[in-house]
Amino acid sequence: MASSLAFPNGHGTVGLSPRARFSDIPRSIDIPVSAGDEDEDDENAFVEVDPDVLPEDPTELCTLLENERSPKQYWMYIALAYAKHDKVDFAIEIIAKGLQAKTHEPMAERLPMLHLLTWLYLERSREAARNVAEGSALISEAKTKDHYLQLATQILNESSRLDPASILVTLARGVYSIFKASIGTADKNTHMDNAAKIFDDAVRTSRATNMLAIMGRARVLYGKGRYEKALESYQEVLTKRPDMDPDPRIGIGLCCWHLGHKDDALVAWERALELDPNSKYAHILKALYHLHVTSNLSEYDPEFINNYRLVIEHTQKAFKLDKQFPLACTTFASHFFIKRGYSQCELLAKKAIEYSDVAAVTADGWFSLARKAHVEGEYEKALGHYKRSDALREGYLPARLGIGQVQILMKDLGAAKYTFEAIVQANPKCIEARSILGTLYADEVLSAIPRTGFSASKEDVTVLHRKAISLLENVRFTWKAEAKKNDAHHETILLSLARLYENDQPERALQCLLQVEEIYKYLIDNGDDVMMPLQLTNNIATLYWQKGEFNTARTYYQNALNAIPELKEKDETADTDALATTLTYNLARCEEAAGNIEEATKNYEKLLAYHDDYVDANMRLAYLALRRGAEDGHKRVQKLMQTDGNNLEVRALYGWYLGRQKRKHPIVISEDPEQRHYKHTLQNYEKHDRYSLIGMGNIYLLSARDIKKENEQEREKRRKLYEKAVEFFDKALQLDPKNAYAAQGIAIASVEDRKDLKSAVGMFSKIKETLSKDAHSLVNFGHCLAGLDQWARAIENYESALTKFQLGKDPTTLTCLGKAYFSKGRKERTTEPEKSMESFKNALDYAKRALAIAPDNVMYMFNVAYVQFQIVQFIMSLPETSRSLEDLEAASKGLEEGIQSFSDIARSNNPPYPSSEIEARSTMGKNTFRKQMERAIQKQREYEEKNQAKLAEARRKREEDLRRKREAKEAEEREIEKRNKAIADQRKKMQEEAREFAERKAAEERIREENSDGEKKRKRPSTAGSKSRSTRKRGGKQDGTIDSDSASEPSRRRSKSKSAITDDDEQKPARKRKKLTRRASPTNKGKFKSSEVVNSSDDEDDDDILPPPEVPEEGGKKRKRKPTRAIDSGDDEDLEDIKEDLFGDDFSKTMDGPKDSEDVEMRDRAPTPGVGDDD
Repeated sequence: MASSLAFPNGHGTVGLSPRARFSDIPRSIDIPVSAGDEDEDDENAFVEVDPDVLPEDPTELCTLLENERSPKQYWMYIALAYAKHDKVDFAIEIIAKGLQAKTHEPMAERLPMLHLLTWLYLERSREAARNVAEGSALISEAKTKDHYLQLATQILNESSRLDPASILVTLARGVYSIFKASIGTADKNTHMDNAAKIFDDAVRTSRATNMLAIMGRARVLYGKGRYEKALESYQEVLTKRPDMDPDPRIGIGLCCWHLGHKDDALVAWERALELDPNSKYAHILKALYHLHVTSNLSEYDPEFINNYRLVIEHTQKAFKLDKQFPLACTTFASHFFIKRGYSQCELLAKKAIEYSDVAAVTADGWFSLARKAHVEGEYEKALGHYKRSDALREGYLPARLGIGQVQILMKDLGAAKYTFEAIVQANPKCIEARSILGTLYADEVLSAIPRTGFSASKEDVTVLHRKAISLLENVRFTWKAEAKKNDAHHETILLSLARLYENDQPERALQCLLQVEEIYKYLIDNGDDVMMPLQLTNNIATLYWQKGEFNTARTYYQNALNAIPELKEKDETADTDALATTLTYNLARCEEAAGNIEEATKNYEKLLAYHDDYVDANMRLAYLALRRGAEDGHKRVQKLMQTDGNNLEVRALYGWYLGRQKRKHPIVISEDPEQRHYKHTLQNYEKHDRYSLIGMGNIYLLSARDIKKENEQEREKRRKLYEKAVEFFDKALQLDPKNAYAAQGIAIASVEDRKDLKSAVGMFSKIKETLSKDAHSLVNFGHCLAGLDQWARAIENYESALTKFQLGKDPTTLTCLGKAYFSKGRKERTTEPEKSMESFKNALDYAKRALAIAPDNVMYMFNVAYVQFQIVQFIMSLPETSRSLEDLEAASKGLEEGIQSFSDIARSNNPPYPSSEIEARSTMGKNTFRKQMERAIQKQREYEEKNQAKLAEARRKREEDLRRKREAKEAEEREIEKRNKAIADQRKKMQEEAREFAERKAAEERIREENSDGEKKRKRPSTAGSKSRSTRKRGGKQDGTIDSDSASEPSRRRSKSKSAITDDDEQKPARKRKKLTRRASPTNKGKFKSSEVVNSSDDEDDDDILPPPEVPEEGGKKRKRKPTRAIDSGDDEDLEDIKEDLFGDDFSKTMDGPKDSEDVEMRDRAPTPGVGDDD
């Protein structure tokens, strides 16, 4: 986009000035007149008219032109002069009179005036009002846009009749079609298609030279939303005619804006302002750009203030240029609404609606009127204005939000929900709509769910509950994504979420409240004059208390109580007494739950000192007194029934008190005081009291259990009592679908009456999740699992109830655990006898623990004795290999205890079974089990003694075997250690020898280098006579010998063929001959340097000379290394001999060839052999 706007904006044209729209008007209009009596000789008389100083009434000028029969151009000059000064109506009047004066003149004289009149009507239509203002004349007499378009149509038809092929007529028809489409007629698309065809034909006919036609085509493309094509057309105009009027830069900027290139749009509009500082369109569009920038900034950002200042500045300029400019009017209307200038806002909005021919601008005008009515409480009028704005912009989101808000204020919540549901469906990312819709759902859910639970069984309430949470959580997630966690506007949504989570997910409710607390802390830290709401602190503390974090809850309660004086200072109207009462009571309940009964009692009494009629505090004190068995507990309950007997909570406490009283068994329902109390409550106070209904169901359950199933009549009576109990529980569930106690009663009745354990398992599982802090739900679930022989799961539930809620001291649960382990042991007796014995021991342990808590309970004594007898029978049935003498002696001891226990139980007043049967068990233990145990112990002792001897012998052999293996292993380890030590010594010795050798070689190398440096310093003259050489033929090739004293020759030359150095019989050498050998020399480290050294030897064969290395050339070929030794010019003969004898033709070519291979470095001479080389 930036590249397409590089030069078409006009920046590439130096010294460009805007083209004046009325530049064809002469500076002075000289109207020729006929000579009068005084000026008979003056044939050039004229009336001079200044186009910038025109009379207010053009009638005299029209009369002059008509009397003088002035040509068409004078009529047109005068009309254009008036149009230039925005007096288009006068211009129309002048041209109309001119056409009337030239009725009988030729077409050429009338046609230009018709064209001008057409364009004047179109211009007037553009500036005229679209609608009739309220209180104006009749609609038929109003001069609206449509009125002027009709007049333009008439003139166009006449022009077409006179000159159908005129390009001006064609262009006028195209502009007319655009105007007709702009005023919102029903056939808008038809008019746009017609305009497109007209302008396309004009462009094609003119071969793209008619700029107005291209501009028209661009406008049509823009109106159809084809912004890329429209941009191309606008840029084409700008390229061909940068001074075009109207300015194509306005269109370029609009296209860029819709394509998302808003900065490029600003560049185009700024350039348009440079060329025409009085362009109202450029001013208002630039204002809208800066207004868009402010929408993404915080109102506290300095950039917000700067940009908003520019908005007002450019809007004012546009408004001064045209006070009926709709865009300027709507922008100022919004500004005055923010400043609470509602009268100015209304006036400007109505003006925008009246003059705008763009639906979006008109919609903004209606929206401003709706906001004004909304604020002033005129909801009916506001709703109508919002709907008109929404209709004009086809789903204008701000207008639709306004509709929903007004519907809420008008208490039409059903319509409001429908409106916001449609908004969310069409705009899923609209946070405002989600927030309001979620709040509406939450309000409906919370009104259906009072603090005590559901008021009715409604499935739609649950669905709404989920929808409300989903919507509000989605809004909350956007805060995290935008890092706006401490915005004060989030408080309402967080509090709604906390209330929705309160019953089902208290931990999430606590998180929401803590986030609200963080918002207030942030505001306080930033200096805002706010105070932490004490209600918020109280709710946070209550959730911590329910969570079991009593210390944290206590801290919050105390902080809230300490802040009450500060609240009273800041707000004298605050009801601090009510807050103090609530906080003190909640603190006392927290202390009570934490086990601090004395502290809780002090707080209750402190509260009653100020409000002695506080029912809840009196109830808690009565309850605490009853729990600890105080004498005043009964008196407190009776007093509460006398003073507040109509309070359902008090009646529930009294019912609980009656239920703790001892009953006569079997229970006679009609005579039971608890049943009469609940019945009285349901009949006279509240027939839907859930506590009384569940209490009635429990009484019928207890009564049904007491009936024995000895005959059919009793079984039928028992079944009917269970059904009656289920009816009461079911009624409570209908009133509160989440009442777990009622569901638990139904499950118990189902198990006890129909033995439907499988169905009950599912019910108890859900009940356990709901009553997560109630031990009875776990115990009942364990009973059900035990009935299905799922002993492991039953034991798990019993132990959870015992450890979590009963502190391990409930004898009933301990007895259930003992029974579960005993049944588990009996089941494992045949399959897993070892586990069976362990289960029996656990059963005995739990039975003893229950007896220790209630030592006088004969049932617990019977359980212990019975398990002891069963252990004796089981252990005697085991073979000697599966039992131990210790177990037998323990069982024998338990047998004696069991015998004594059975005897005591048989003699007790209320034995659990007939005394004769219990005494028979005791006798059997004395006469039978005791003797069997003695024999079993003796037999087990003999078996274990024999087995012990065998075990001792096996242990001895095993230890001897282990000792031998250990000694062998130690010997092997010593041998390995010895061998490793020898290797280490040898390695150390070798390292020392290597070090000595390295040092000796280093010394020899240093001596050799010193000798070599000395030899290099000696120079010998190169003469032919001083050289001794001999040649001989070997294999058809010449071999040369090299004297070690020939310092003038390069010592590092090599021959391609293998050559040897031999002794010459005819000439005795002065020194020993030396042959070339290779060795690594630290001094020769060049890229292609030879590493031969000369060793002196008289006895070795002189025929072995290593061939020179071949150096690869480009193209894969190999080349020989060049000699770098310079040859004296006086040694031609010697040089020829060297060429022929030693190196051959290749050396000659190398010496005579070019020497430009700079990448190969060669030494001038070979290194002189050292002193130790002969060795």
